[in-house]
Amino acid sequence: MDPNHRLDRRTVLLGTGAVASGLSIAGCLGANGEADPDLYATPAADEFEAVVDSMWLEEHLSDVELLDIRDNTSFTEGHIAGAHRLPETAMLEQHYEETTDGYEATPDAIADVVADAGITPADDVVVYGAGSNLWETYAIYTLRAIGHDGTVSLLDGGFSVWTAADGETETGTPEPTTASYDPELEMDVIATRDRVAAAVDEDGANVQLVDNRSPAEYRGDHGNDDVSRRGHITGAVNIEFTQNLIDNGDRLRSPADLETLWLDDAGLDPAEEAISYCSTGVRGSVGWFIMEQLEWETVRNYEGSWQDWGTLSEADGYYYTSGPDTGTVVDTFA
Repeated sequence: MDPNHRLDRRTVLLGTGAVASGLSIAGCLGANGEADPDLYATPAADEFEAVVDSMWLEEHLSDVELLDIRDNTSFTEGHIAGAHRLPETAMLEQHYEETTDGYEATPDAIADVVADAGITPADDVVVYGAGSNLWETYAIYTLRAIGHDGTVSLLDGGFSVWTAADGETETGTPEPTTASYDPELEMDVIATRDRVAAAVDEDGANVQLVDNRSPAEYRGDHGNDDVSRRGHITGAVNIEFTQNLIDNGDRLRSPADLETLWLDDAGLDPAEEAISYCSTGVRGSVGWFIMEQLEWETVRNYEGSWQDWGTLSEADGYYYTSGPDTGTVVDTFA
């Protein structure tokens, strides 16, 4: 997708979030003339549909809504000019709830949080954090899961790269603003417990399952004491989420490296359905996001992940595997 066409579906909300209380604005991208050009553009943004870089954002800053997923103190001390904050705790705690049928998405709760940031379903949104790590992709997945109509993109490098390039920032807290947001679950990106169970038997899985946790968690050497089982969903391959990132999580790997990891070394097929998971769906959102950028036809994120699957029983058809020599660990960039 041509980055210049990312805004075709945007509805501009004149005045929304334009007035802020106690804000101090500073910076202009590259104004000091010393910023490294590599901070402006990234290989992932050049090729991936839902990834932008500082150069693109500087040119389109007034045309998108910005969601900052960092903690409140970091946001108040400095954020990209015009941004609103989307609390990570709201995404994790309010996006879904545990029921007798597993974890179920609760779109109304998260839609209220998004609306409080002045976002409407038609807005084009850029999500950023400290880098290009977990909560950034989980925020993108969350918006997609509640049926967001506008584009939702990741700022590769996040706030740290934006400030390193002397991008425009402000301090303080914007004036509160509320939009109207009517959510509708998008099941094309959500994997429920029932969907996973229907694809798995004691011999393997008929969909591509990707476990984004550490190899130790995947094998069952380490796990959450809140669940009764340790290991991985039978048939899953392990690609730890950190392998998709460089610079301690600040940026995505290059498209060429990601193709090597996912297509060549893992041997996964974008033409076949894939389901990503981890412990709670947050790390799984990284794999989900990468597969989407690699043009998977169908890729979903398992809402409950191991926090759900690990509490179930094989007697009821919820198969799992553990042990040092079980499964497949892809460690290209480990």
